Amino acid sequence: MKYEYVLTGTCAVLLLSGCAGTTTDPRKGGLFSYNPDAYEQRLAEREKRLEAIERDTAAQKRKSHVLKKELSSEKKKVHE
Repeated sequence: MKYEYVLTGTCAVLLLSGCAGTTTDPRKGGLFSYNPDAYEQRLAEREKRLEAIERDTAAQKRKSHVLKKELSSEKKKVHE
């Protein structure tokens, strides 16, 4: 009976370690594939992407502000 538990446990460990793969995505890698360096790399990439989006958003807001000013100026010319 104890032999069955040992065999089952060994098989489970082998199967779980075989499922780890080489992915750096913690959602796909499983428990044994946790890699702090890969986590930090993914975090840095996401922060860089966020910064780029924030820069683009700020530029679009500035552009929108300029266009609103131009529209207001054109409306004043039409009403004069």
